[in-house]
Amino acid sequence: MEYQRLALILDDEAGQMGELALRLVRLEVRVLYANDFDETVLLAQQSPDDVGSVLVPSHRALGWLPRILKRLHLPPGAVVPVGERPDDGSVESLRSEGVRWALWNPEDDRALRFVVATAISETDATETRTELRVPTQLDGVVLRGCLERSSAILNLNDSGALVALDPPVPAGGRVKLRLDLGDEALTLGGRVVWSTELPEVHTVETGPVMGVRFEDVDLDDRATLMRFLTKELERFRL
Repeated sequence: MEYQRLALILDDEAGQMGELALRLVRLEVRVLYANDFDETVLLAQQSPDDVGSVLVPSHRALGWLPRILKRLHLPPGAVVPVGERPDDGSVESLRSEGVRWALWNPEDDRALRFVVATAISETDATETRTELRVPTQLDGVVLRGCLERSSAILNLNDSGALVALDPPVPAGGRVKLRLDLGDEALTLGGRVVWSTELPEVHTVETGPVMGVRFEDVDLDDRATLMRFLTKELERFRL
């Protein structure tokens, strides 16, 4: 199990968050689901040290936030509004209350898992995942010797990338990654730290992938990478 703490889903009477709960279960995130506030509090009290984040319908987030903070004893950074983006005034009010992350109509499972896991890790220093690995949909090229192979960059941070490549480079192999960042291009050297074909069930990434750790990145390239990551993170921040 990748994340030890729970995502608590607080739904309303419409029950529109049920499908989201099932998606998180498939993504190996531990989930509690309730569509009644008193039931939610009861569930949380049964696992007081396990709840790491609370997902709520976006149109309910601002009205429910004071009760969530008071009765569930969680910091505002653990609350994640999900659904249609509310008006700018509501977004600003949530931001001023300390809500940091949001999922506006999350269709991509990697983005969903990223935001939930990030909210959990920000409220619990014991979580093993401490680095922000931003989900991406980037085209890339893997260069090894004289060979160039097209690839997809599935997630990225300042220390490495998850790369879809068939077949992947064996663990220990040195590669260069050419990344198309939209406005900029970047070529980074690195080493494959693991390489495997992930099972198609209970994982986000399917098919042959490899984890690449960047090595000897110069200051200019690191600055370019950080500009891109900062921009990508804004998709999920309030």
